[in-house]
Amino acid sequence: MRLSPKGEKVYIWLAYTAIAVGIIIRIVVYLQNRNLMIDEANVARNIYELGFDALTQPLMYEQYAPPIWLWLVKLSAIFFNYGEMALRVPVFLSGILALLLLHALLKALHLQRSAWYALFIVAISLLFIRYSTELKQYMTDVVVSLSLILFALRYHINNTSASKFLLIWIVAGSIGIWLSMPSVFILAGVGAYYLQQSFATKSYRKIISLVLISTIWVGQFVFYYLTILKEQANSEYLQNFHFKFFLFGTPSSMEEWKHNWDVTTSLLKEAVGFTFIAAYFNLLCLITGIVAIIRSRNSSFLLLLVPLVAVLIAASLNQYSLIPRVSLFTMPLLLILVAKGLDSIMSLRNKIPTYTTIVLCVFCIYNQSSISMIWKGYETEEITDALDFIHSNNIRNGNQVYIHNGAYPSFIYYTTIHPHKDKWTDIKNANHLNWDADYHKTAKYAASPCAFIFTSIYPDDLANKLSTIQNHKKEINSLSKDGCRVHIFSN
Repeated sequence: MRLSPKGEKVYIWLAYTAIAVGIIIRIVVYLQNRNLMIDEANVARNIYELGFDALTQPLMYEQYAPPIWLWLVKLSAIFFNYGEMALRVPVFLSGILALLLLHALLKALHLQRSAWYALFIVAISLLFIRYSTELKQYMTDVVVSLSLILFALRYHINNTSASKFLLIWIVAGSIGIWLSMPSVFILAGVGAYYLQQSFATKSYRKIISLVLISTIWVGQFVFYYLTILKEQANSEYLQNFHFKFFLFGTPSSMEEWKHNWDVTTSLLKEAVGFTFIAAYFNLLCLITGIVAIIRSRNSSFLLLLVPLVAVLIAASLNQYSLIPRVSLFTMPLLLILVAKGLDSIMSLRNKIPTYTTIVLCVFCIYNQSSISMIWKGYETEEITDALDFIHSNNIRNGNQVYIHNGAYPSFIYYTTIHPHKDKWTDIKNANHLNWDADYHKTAKYAASPCAFIFTSIYPDDLANKLSTIQNHKKEINSLSKDGCRVHIFSN
């Protein structure tokens, strides 16, 4: 069903509204300037302690991130003085740019009728907002992925001179590989897309250019993998941590098939919501979109489908985790396929499916909305509140302070790196409690009064540790914040 000019304007303005809402939320949450949590603090420590050359090597503190992204963060930190907002500038800009690029890509694929839905989901979903304001590379992965796909749609292999085509894709692919690890999946889609174009138009000589470009890409990725990723990707710690987010390559039982189904569908559910209606409505739209693509034989969608299939293969080989944050770049691709399905449904002559679909879309947007973060705020591990609380209880000697291992990275950042580190310099030599620390012995010989700070700890583990301490000390005060607890004890 062809859109009327009035109907087309409505959908266009809905898309613009979604972008505006997304940008406003990101600005507000960024300005809330929440504390760095454990992984962010460990990234910040690498940025602070390592030079630009060392950032091209495997990182410390069980972190991994692409070199160019690390350089961008370090430049921002040097320029703006290592505060939370300074460190988060690249990801904040990525969060805004991702919305604009997604809109451009939906337009390029002629999905103006359904673009508003995908844009609203990305604009207001917690996962996308969080990683637009958190010191991790996942939103930059989204930007690189969408940019490479747009590049491929812009530069048709038969309408671009051979020399220009070579230069564009050698440069774009190289930057992508060193700026975003998942770009290798997108580049696989780019290669498949151009290969299909070459065969469809019988431009077999163009394949020589593709082979040359692909060889350069593969060579760089192999070097990147061997020098930076291999040691980390195959480490026992990461393999164990991500085990439940890998796939069974050859599932042999219903339990393994169910595991694969749950893990793969969770990527879509993380974006659109886990309620029955949201999950199955969007899954239906996704399937409808894929069927519509197969029927139309539109090769442009190889740019979406091939990367998604490649990710599943990598996950089945235990080489790529489908944990939502690591696979964040796949979610906009899935939402574009959902938008394709919505577009097919909304193009039917019968208006009832269109109206029903719009109502369900509005329900999903409302259900998934995190717009309340604007006035409620968003906190993770507010360790600075704990440090101030310790001061307010007249504890100003590091020997009286005990830092749980989960809180230690943030403690190091705020007492040795942060621009206001002098505020807590008197306790910067606090006692570090490793994962295997003996809390009986620690509590027995601890000074009085003393303070224990906990973050990144399971409730049961926290309860056990507090119970152990209370066998030797009496709790006299405490502070509980989202993700951060401090307990003060005396004899």
